[in-house]
Amino acid sequence: MINNCLTIDVGTTNTKVTLWHNQIPELRAFPTPKKVKGNLTNFDLKKLWAEIIAKIKTFNSAQLNNVGKIAIASVGESGILINEQKEEIGQCIAWYDERAQLIVDQIPQVERNEIYQITGLPLNAHYSACKIAWLLRYDETINELKDKFMWLCIPDYLVFKLTGNLATENTIASRTLCFDIKNRQWSERIKDIFKIKNITFPQVFQSGTNLGKVCGKIANLFNENCQVVIGGHDHMCGATGINLQNSDLFDSTGTTEAIMTLVNQPDVSKEAQKNGLANGIYTNSQLYTRFTAMPSAGSTIAWFMNTFKISEEKFSLTMNQVLDEYNDHSLFDSQVLFFPHFNGSGAPNKMPDSKGMIYGLTRQTTLNELTFGLFLGLTFEFYIAYESMFKSKNYTTIKVIGPAVKDPIWSQLKADILGLRIECIDAQQVVSEGAYTIAMRDNLHNTVIKYFPTQEKLKKQYLNKMLKLYQEIYNNKMKQHL
Repeated sequence: MINNCLTIDVGTTNTKVTLWHNQIPELRAFPTPKKVKGNLTNFDLKKLWAEIIAKIKTFNSAQLNNVGKIAIASVGESGILINEQKEEIGQCIAWYDERAQLIVDQIPQVERNEIYQITGLPLNAHYSACKIAWLLRYDETINELKDKFMWLCIPDYLVFKLTGNLATENTIASRTLCFDIKNRQWSERIKDIFKIKNITFPQVFQSGTNLGKVCGKIANLFNENCQVVIGGHDHMCGATGINLQNSDLFDSTGTTEAIMTLVNQPDVSKEAQKNGLANGIYTNSQLYTRFTAMPSAGSTIAWFMNTFKISEEKFSLTMNQVLDEYNDHSLFDSQVLFFPHFNGSGAPNKMPDSKGMIYGLTRQTTLNELTFGLFLGLTFEFYIAYESMFKSKNYTTIKVIGPAVKDPIWSQLKADILGLRIECIDAQQVVSEGAYTIAMRDNLHNTVIKYFPTQEKLKKQYLNKMLKLYQEIYNNKMKQHL
């Protein structure tokens, strides 16, 4: 019986290739290949493809021959141009690379408004349209600017390499800044605004659609009827993997932190645009997503651990100590606050040049106070985004995936500050699980760790006092563009 599934999850930091047999994962992971020069970062797609194939070949051949579906999940926005001979042209700029800000700065406000109405996305250098425009104008390896090119996002590129077919799906298309989100088609007007009229895009399919059989040199590794599908954008796959409901708020943690909810219609109001709310299409294409991200989460924690030379074992011990001290109120004299703008500020005031800051240090400040202040700052950033973009809807639960599920003090602070139940989904591969679920239509089950809002008066008073202090400093910081 052909019932195995292979998933490929291309993340910012790591790529995971997983063979699923009877719902049991066998994982092969490697660092996502990059070319870094100063503050410029490209994904190295040739190395990525070679590494994926190398990892696939390490699995048992009989198990591979039982694979009926290959499902791809990936970061969005990044991609590659291919010419009419289907050759790769130019660079694959990392989604978080800021070089296309040159393009953003040239777009007048009237056209920014138009872009938001069409795509549901606020203008940002991270999106594909800006990267394409930058490549056509500034990439010295692209000589014939009038030539016709097709843009393939990373999962589209992998589909092309696996099947020879050109295709994408809704969640990926709706992160390009080129897709008409209401009419579900590529926008000629957007191409005109960005002066990329010579660019075409692949046909868009629903998440999980069979896009072709594996072909080429690796076809003999798989069953002859093995089909390739795109599960979708990694955050959307993760939400699918935990069976997100309309009453849930989704919190995806990793290098960055993303907040998402499911809705029936996109919100392209002036207020939504002002707050930088990103609309998208969900893996269930009848639903839309409302999405925002904060550029500092795991990356800030990693900086903290590296700077203070804290091992993972010591950090885990410290977090548990901090949770105990928080619960017995012994930290309530501390006023240490991190402003985690280490990669710029997050929603609703997204400023790439905003700088991180630590407030409240004294000669008596302890490591536990610093750790507590770090998680207070991360949680207050989440609260500010939530208040400005999501509070209009009634939620019962925030479902958390990613490394934060191992951070008990962070989860408890979220429950206490937002007054909502936190459910941490203890899954090692929730994005891969989502891709598996989409491809095989088979839900997996994970352990859920729950945190409930505090009812203690003293805790509420302390958190309210610190939140007011944070907001006061935050507002001044934003006004002065610091």
